[in-house]
Amino acid sequence: MQRRQLSDNITQYTIGKPLDTGAIILRSDQSADDCDRIPHFSADSDDDNNLRLSKALTDDEAIYGLGEMLGGLNKRGRKYRCYNNDDPNHTPEKQNLYGSHPFMIFDADETFGLFIDYPGEIVIDAGFDRRDTCTIELTKDVHNEVNTNIYIIEGKNKSEIIHNFLTLVGSPFMPPKWAFGYQQSRWSYPTADAVRDICRKFREYDIPCDAVYLDLDYMDDYKVFTTSHERFGDFAAFAKELLADGFHLVPIIDPGVKVEDGYAVYEEGKANNYFCKEYDYEDKKSSGDDFIAAVWPGRTAMPDFMNAQVRQWWADLYKQFCEIGVNSFWNDMNEPALFFTKRGLEDLYTTYDEVRSRTNPGLDFFDLKDKATGLSNNREDYKRFCHDCDGQTVCHDDVHNLYGFNMVRASADGLKRHSHGNRYFLLSRSSYIGSHRYGAVWTGDNQSWWEHIIVHIKMIQSMNMCGFFFVGPDIPGFGCDADAELLVRWLQVGIFTPFLRNHAALFTRSQEPWAFDDEITGIARNAIRFRYAMMPYIYSEYHNCVKFAKPFITPLSFAFSDHRCKSIEDQFMFGHSVMAAPVHSQNARGRSVTLPDCKWLAWRATDYTSREMEVFAPGTYFFDCRLDQFLLFIKEDSLFVMTSPGQNTQTRTDELTVIGLVTHSAEFTCYDDDGTTYQYEHGKYCTLRMKVTAEGSDYSVTCKYNAHDGYKNRIKRINFEIYNGKGELVRKSIKMSGDTPEAPVRR
Repeated sequence: MQRRQLSDNITQYTIGKPLDTGAIILRSDQSADDCDRIPHFSADSDDDNNLRLSKALTDDEAIYGLGEMLGGLNKRGRKYRCYNNDDPNHTPEKQNLYGSHPFMIFDADETFGLFIDYPGEIVIDAGFDRRDTCTIELTKDVHNEVNTNIYIIEGKNKSEIIHNFLTLVGSPFMPPKWAFGYQQSRWSYPTADAVRDICRKFREYDIPCDAVYLDLDYMDDYKVFTTSHERFGDFAAFAKELLADGFHLVPIIDPGVKVEDGYAVYEEGKANNYFCKEYDYEDKKSSGDDFIAAVWPGRTAMPDFMNAQVRQWWADLYKQFCEIGVNSFWNDMNEPALFFTKRGLEDLYTTYDEVRSRTNPGLDFFDLKDKATGLSNNREDYKRFCHDCDGQTVCHDDVHNLYGFNMVRASADGLKRHSHGNRYFLLSRSSYIGSHRYGAVWTGDNQSWWEHIIVHIKMIQSMNMCGFFFVGPDIPGFGCDADAELLVRWLQVGIFTPFLRNHAALFTRSQEPWAFDDEITGIARNAIRFRYAMMPYIYSEYHNCVKFAKPFITPLSFAFSDHRCKSIEDQFMFGHSVMAAPVHSQNARGRSVTLPDCKWLAWRATDYTSREMEVFAPGTYFFDCRLDQFLLFIKEDSLFVMTSPGQNTQTRTDELTVIGLVTHSAEFTCYDDDGTTYQYEHGKYCTLRMKVTAEGSDYSVTCKYNAHDGYKNRIKRINFEIYNGKGELVRKSIKMSGDTPEAPVRR
């Protein structure tokens, strides 16, 4: 084992000759030295030659991280598996979902971070078998070896450890501004007219929306990079029509390519050997034949995204869409999900014949049932194909967790290259550490269950720790039938997550914001309009979090010293100024909330114009909260910025409202750019720095506008609503004359 110091806070430990996964961006020219141990851990090999790391745990030690996993924010007491898996049944015992994010923070007297950059299977026992021990097992590869890089990340506290981790793996991508708006999806809106009807209803019901998704039915016979002329007609004209009304189309792209003679994408891939090949796991050789599995199109070939040439080819396939103004997509089924293979089906038939031949099959039913349900995403199938990694043949099972990562990497490259300087939006189901640099993630096929609201409140916090800031669940659940109350409460969570999408499965009831009754439509409208009113705050805070490598959504125990915060997992900081405490239980008309460390301005909001405000000292309180209300809390000496919402994020207003609880002084820097291009990277943006200082019973207010590279000030008026420690309100208003504020006046 070798050790290399990458920075003052990050040490790399290399075992064997690991594959470059693409996860990290921090490199060092410093020479490595030999070492025999990794700090905090003992290391050995089990009987199967898997690498095992073990660490003793103290009674109150917490383990955070691991991104997209079920269970608590504190990972103690469960077993987890990093092996990307298409599983629509997110029940509590499941150990793995669609992404693998092997970054953890061990929080005790000595707090540190651990990142294991290993693309094969990792099993983490966080005190499940033995409560006082964490065991991490890395499964050997086909050559009976474990080759990996392991990183120990230090810092003064958990937040600094995450910051240092993000210097290792990079900050998240910056999506276009419209992506922060509300997005509507369903499996499926099957025709162009069905999509037009959805868009028309958003405008008819005066509900803001920025995007509509296209699931599988927009394609010709499930063939990727095609559109159905029968169902969607002139697709270019259709996309242009919707964009003119403020709706972005987000079509789905799966990795699987239909095996069909004459289909251009398949013909190109086959002619150039761009598809994964069959592999003999025992002989460790490729047969040279394309690996074929059954997915949505039927017989399907899988592009070899581990190969740089294949990624280049795949990237350029997006050009046809970008040329007609469609540069936003979602990548699904990229774990990769496989329905079955010919070999798996033959094994099932053999088992069926054996059971049928028995005179008293009885319990053999379970053999047959397990064989049938085990057809999909079978581990043996993942061992039966391989990749060409720049001339090196690699068994897929050994790099399984990188498949979706490299598809996203290729897609992002193509969208950025062919979008004529405009920012793309890319959403992926499968992910690995590093995917956050290229696109966003949603948390997969959840259900319309109350239990899944709290699961995802915890999951989005863990995802942010791993660099996935732009993340969110399907609202109000993908599978099963949602009820009206569930839609409302989940929306009231969703307005405090960067990614806000309503998505439903085939055969489930409609769950668009107007799908229930007039009262629910009004409540949903108010929640979504509140989200749009928050856009100056959200866009500014997200930009700052990306720029300074700090999570956008933060657990309370990472932000405050109050010891009670360590056990609070259903409240979170949304940016720097706001704490969200969603109601997430059926029929609940209130909830208990802990307010740590400082005073808080509690807001029971019904819409962006309501002002039911009260100041609270630190402590735990029960807050009543009707179905049409939701709770947010503004931290003492912080500012929260709002505006008037429009039909979509393209609506530009020239007035801001700034709300704050100020006992000493508070600052907020509002950031803006064109929301569309990469010009902000070249200095074309503006900042509006606002400062409020308490002066006896009054406040002084200053504003400083900086237009960088000629970016013009859009704001003409700023209205301040400032509360003191007693809850008394002072209003002030500033008119902006060009780039210079006039003297503030009381209102």
